[in-house]
Amino acid sequence: MSEIETTKIWLANFTTSAEAAKLSKEFLEYLGFSSNYQSARLAIGRSLGEGSFSETAPDAKGMSIKGNLLFDDEDKGGLLWLALLVENIHQHFPNKKITLEDLQHAVRDHWHRGIYLLKQDWDEVEGDYSKFVELLITRRAALPATMENQQIGKSFDKTFLDAKPIWLTLGQIKNSDESAQWLINGVGYSPNIALMGQAGSGKTRTMLNLIQQVYKQTNVPVILLDLGKGDLANNAELVKALNAKVLQIPEQAIPLDMFKRTTEADSAAHILQGFRDSFERSMQSKPGAKQLDAFREALKPLFQNQEEITIQNIKSALDRYYNENKIKTDSVMATINDLIQFKLFEPVSSPPEFFNQNWIITFGHAQETTKKLASCLLIDVLHNYMKCCQDAPTDNEGHRGLRLILAIDESKSLLANRHPGLSNLLRLHRSKGLCVMLASQSPDDYEGAADDYLEQIGLPVCFRTNANSTAILTNMFKSKQNFSSLESGECFSVIDNQTRKIKVF
Repeated sequence: MSEIETTKIWLANFTTSAEAAKLSKEFLEYLGFSSNYQSARLAIGRSLGEGSFSETAPDAKGMSIKGNLLFDDEDKGGLLWLALLVENIHQHFPNKKITLEDLQHAVRDHWHRGIYLLKQDWDEVEGDYSKFVELLITRRAALPATMENQQIGKSFDKTFLDAKPIWLTLGQIKNSDESAQWLINGVGYSPNIALMGQAGSGKTRTMLNLIQQVYKQTNVPVILLDLGKGDLANNAELVKALNAKVLQIPEQAIPLDMFKRTTEADSAAHILQGFRDSFERSMQSKPGAKQLDAFREALKPLFQNQEEITIQNIKSALDRYYNENKIKTDSVMATINDLIQFKLFEPVSSPPEFFNQNWIITFGHAQETTKKLASCLLIDVLHNYMKCCQDAPTDNEGHRGLRLILAIDESKSLLANRHPGLSNLLRLHRSKGLCVMLASQSPDDYEGAADDYLEQIGLPVCFRTNANSTAILTNMFKSKQNFSSLESGECFSVIDNQTRKIKVF
């Protein structure tokens, strides 16, 4: 950074996106701050703590803050902020000569990402200031004890990720000889795909075709969840094409250590909190605060002192705590008693081992509680695994290599669950090479979600539907379209920023 004088940094303007600036102002009220730079610093620090380099913010139209106010004077921590930003840039771009403009871009992007991460933390504790502070200190600010432990999640990481353009063919543009092609790892937009359409319209068939196109070009691992009837387990051609292992839940257990600490930063309290959140969302009736407190206290010793935890271990710990404290059987224990009839998961493989294989996991015979808990836990583990992966490489034109595909068929129940883990996968891991494909019968399934999932979709594909959410569809496809008149095998999509009618098959 010898080319940049600190005086120029103190006098320069630093900004973020318009939406991030708006959210930063809200945090002034949430936290009792008096100045904009306070929420900006907190957001930047929160983003830097993620380890990965932040994706580019959508714009730079937010508030501007002078460098000397944003970072403070040299003798009051200003140089430390600069060192943290420079180190973060060097970590991901070791040969880059850093300029003032690079610092401004880094601030813009980390500020944007960080304020959304803070909002997610704030929502997680339901706006409780004390819990928010505790969350930041105990779960977000934890540091790995050694560099060796920091590499746990990378030991099985694929280092041969191929950075090259990956083109997908949807079909033929209607009334044209032109093929509808989309660059899944293009620069400036998300690789995530949403496929919508009523039963029999072709959405699942198309999703499977897109998965196989990516797999043939990249050999990237595929995790395919079938949350519907479970028919994909019987698709012999698909199983052979992906060379995938098939799991039918609840007849078979998922061979994954759901509570494996990927790094030392994943404290026992952090893992337990994530499990409690997923368990709560899987219950048919919402548990009360006392029940959730008892759940945490009952399982705290188990998560602190034991590795390779099973659902049977959890059941035993809850039984012991309820008996010792003379607590009657309630909805929490009733749910556990239902789940204990099946193994559900077994701590056979670590997350890196599991997510570097191809899996087709179906829930055709699973009860709703089992389906919700297993899918939520799987998504939580994937999020924690992706956090510790290195950024996927890019070629000279910016095409990023893919690391993993998560595809979810009949994703309505998961979308309705409003689990923040799914939002994390869609928003935070593009730089790691993750692609998420969601197939659902209606755009209405996305309405009222905890996060606007559709804003994280790079390729929307809609087959015939009678959906009510015309505003969602209009926003996605940039104009009103008659989706109910589409024939079987026809869809609307957005190619090169233009809405096109496409004959898929």
